[in-house]
Amino acid sequence: MKLNWLMNQDNVAYVEFERFVDNFSQETGVANLREEIDKFRANPIREGKILKGNKRTSLRLFIPNMYFNTEILMGDTVWLYIGEHYPAYCIYFEEL
Repeated sequence: MKLNWLMNQDNVAYVEFERFVDNFSQETGVANLREEIDKFRANPIREGKILKGNKRTSLRLFIPNMYFNTEILMGDTVWLYIGEHYPAYCIYFEEL
């Protein structure tokens, strides 16, 4: 995962958590994706967290500003990375 790749807007999909998470959980086979994102959002770690799905998929939850120790557009929220052949998903959350 490279910072320059993430900074290219062609490589990023901006998704709203509630509309995205359940469908993406089914697509990747990560049954508890919603809970994992909530837990990671509450207690993020610099190196991120790797999750494995049952469809030969693994993904990384991370916060770019922490991971790269620099600031990027919306880099203070949770992102989901699968690999450079897929978009990185920048997840935004509806605050009540």
